[in-house]
Amino acid sequence: MPARDDAPRAATRDDVARLAGVSSAVVSYVLNDGPRPVAAATRARVLAAIAELGYRPNATARALRLRRTRTLALLVPDIGNPFFAELAKAVQAAAFARGHAVTYGDTEYDPERERAQLAALAERRPDGVLVIGGTPELLAPLHEAGIPLVTLDHPAEHDPGAGPGSVVPGSVAPGSVAPAPSVGIDDVAAARAGIRHLQEHGHERIALIAGPPGSPAARARRRAWTELVAPRLDPELAAALVATAGYTREGGYLAAGELLDRAAAPSAVFVSADVQAIGALRAVAERGVRVPEDLAVLSFDGTTEAQFTSPPLSVIRQPLDAIAEAAVSLLLDRAGTVDARRILVPSELVPRDSCGPHPA
Repeated sequence: MPARDDAPRAATRDDVARLAGVSSAVVSYVLNDGPRPVAAATRARVLAAIAELGYRPNATARALRLRRTRTLALLVPDIGNPFFAELAKAVQAAAFARGHAVTYGDTEYDPERERAQLAALAERRPDGVLVIGGTPELLAPLHEAGIPLVTLDHPAEHDPGAGPGSVVPGSVAPGSVAPAPSVGIDDVAAARAGIRHLQEHGHERIALIAGPPGSPAARARRRAWTELVAPRLDPELAAALVATAGYTREGGYLAAGELLDRAAAPSAVFVSADVQAIGALRAVAERGVRVPEDLAVLSFDGTTEAQFTSPPLSVIRQPLDAIAEAAVSLLLDRAGTVDARRILVPSELVPRDSCGPHPA
């Protein structure tokens, strides 16, 4: 539709300058807070003129001029997962506190979708990108474009052996893609704490609902179970106490049903994610199995949803606000820097009714 001739004309910077009795350059100094100082009385006149005219700076032009968009991008593998949704919300709050908006993309665990979104972000050039999970070899377009990048919930494939709050240096193999800075918890140590909690309740036949094999976090949590539970069991029994599922309620439901329908019924189950545990509780209830009397359940993540199950879930809680704050700070304070550092924040074991009273 062609523009109407009588449509009101948007105010320009020159209009503001004329009304305030200053030059266009002075208006620019006020809007950009520099590079030259402006007297308080002059600044007040400019701001009053902006308000009177309803002037809005051209954000696109300003971003091109300053080479900053005041926007961060966040890629998540599944925004329907309560953990990823709560982490995204925490990232948005941390970014907003630093004067940045956040745009979202959902990869749906699809490498090709992730590849396409990362390539598009390299062209749009946000001030930084945060990737939850993600595939390291697909991050090359951002590295090549010089866009700051931080990964979340992407544990190292080895146990760093460092305590919470540590900054762990990484290494880059010759010819490989440089890893991005990363923020998260020590998944292996956190999973060990959860499994030991079940063992302290007297459980030996502890089943594992593992996450998808392609997830580094799932592999880290499975490693803890393999170290602490499997050696105490007959190998055939140990194999029967493991079921693998995606990070979904349906996955947890099917995996729990599979475990309970086998001859080697567990007395406890360690679940790799809250979203799986919610599905598992339904499968348990359908079979008339009581929690915690017949089966203790402990899960990983500590989302809000885990507090409202029946019974409330014992969890390994990830401190989402601390993770988000550390990630956004690392992204903005180290703009343009890419290295293999990994910042570890402390996790927390939160006992609730799904494990029953502690023997001690």
